[in-house]
Amino acid sequence: MRLRTFVMPAVLIAVAGLGAAHASGFAIAELSIAGLSEADALVANTSSMGALAYNPAAMAFHKGGYDLGLQGIDAHTQVTPTGGAGTFVATTPHWETMPNLFWADKIAPHTRFGFGINEPYGLQIAWPAQTFPALAQGAASALAPTYTQLRLFDVAPSFSYRFGHVAVDAGADYYDAHRVVLGTPTATVSGSGDQIGAHVGALGQWGPVSVGANYRSAVDVPLDGALEEGGHSIPVNASLHLPWQFALGVRDALNSKFGVEFDFDRTGWSRFNNIVVNPAPALGGPTLLTSTYNWRSSNAYRLGLHYALSRHVRLRAGYAYDVTGATNAGFSARIPDANRQEFSFGASQRLGAWSLSAGYMYVLFNTRSYASNQTFSGTDPNGTSAYDGTYKTHAQLFGISISRRFS
Repeated sequence: MRLRTFVMPAVLIAVAGLGAAHASGFAIAELSIAGLSEADALVANTSSMGALAYNPAAMAFHKGGYDLGLQGIDAHTQVTPTGGAGTFVATTPHWETMPNLFWADKIAPHTRFGFGINEPYGLQIAWPAQTFPALAQGAASALAPTYTQLRLFDVAPSFSYRFGHVAVDAGADYYDAHRVVLGTPTATVSGSGDQIGAHVGALGQWGPVSVGANYRSAVDVPLDGALEEGGHSIPVNASLHLPWQFALGVRDALNSKFGVEFDFDRTGWSRFNNIVVNPAPALGGPTLLTSTYNWRSSNAYRLGLHYALSRHVRLRAGYAYDVTGATNAGFSARIPDANRQEFSFGASQRLGAWSLSAGYMYVLFNTRSYASNQTFSGTDPNGTSAYDGTYKTHAQLFGISISRRFS
């Protein structure tokens, strides 16, 4: 009885809480090192191989090639709980490394095929068991959010076609949530799942000005796993609601050396309003838990700059302001999200058909002082006084990449 009453809700509400990330919600916006260097303002870029992951329609402006990168993320999150014994620092994430790849090639005079592999959602966060006073003792201690991890990859094949000044693309997104590990002081749940979504885009260039747009569909990823506690194992399932994403960008090559791009992104976080947890179909029975988050769709505003220092060296910089989708009504320490600013810079060196790039980004989250007017009781601490406190987060990202253009 105790297993179902306390541990099951404690762990399974975590399926929806996927750690502190550095884009809106638990999304990861950086799909290439060129993108990281320009605050991800690349959806209207027709020249950089690193822009293909942001808008595959850009493939039609290239003969072909690939961009392979590796980035590391170091995040620091802390909370000073109201009524607690000081400040607690999340013991993870430690350094996370994430690869990204986009490859494209010509299959007809105006047609290109390509595919990307990246990690658009994830990261991890863990709190010491005694962090939140309301969840530090008694039956409520089984609800403490001690560990949450997600690794989700996207394999995205695309076709693009160009007619005149405009190119369009369409493709699929195969999402593989291959590692989900969630924990409380008394239990651990692990699982995995996959699902297919779609994306479409367009990109037009008229002299020095280009305009691009890209849309990725929302998907529900079914998760199947096992809840383990004290030698017991129970099969469970849930659904991870990933948002739709829309990006619109305008780029102007002001002269032969300097260019600027402004992007507007909107993410459909309003889909992330709750999570319903059920026992595995073989067990049957009623719904175990409905946990409410009440997120809202949010915007990001991105500015990217690039400057040709010489024929072979290009400098990049960027700034973004990213608005969180997390509301007070469903605030959770598993995703202590807040509005944030992103500052980035980088450089690339061309070596014939090859290019080497490096980039850096610093992400500063606004301090979030949370105080709920709903007293904690029951089995869901989200949106309640259990998480009252002051949250601070910052992150650093480093990346390197190598790209090659086909002749």
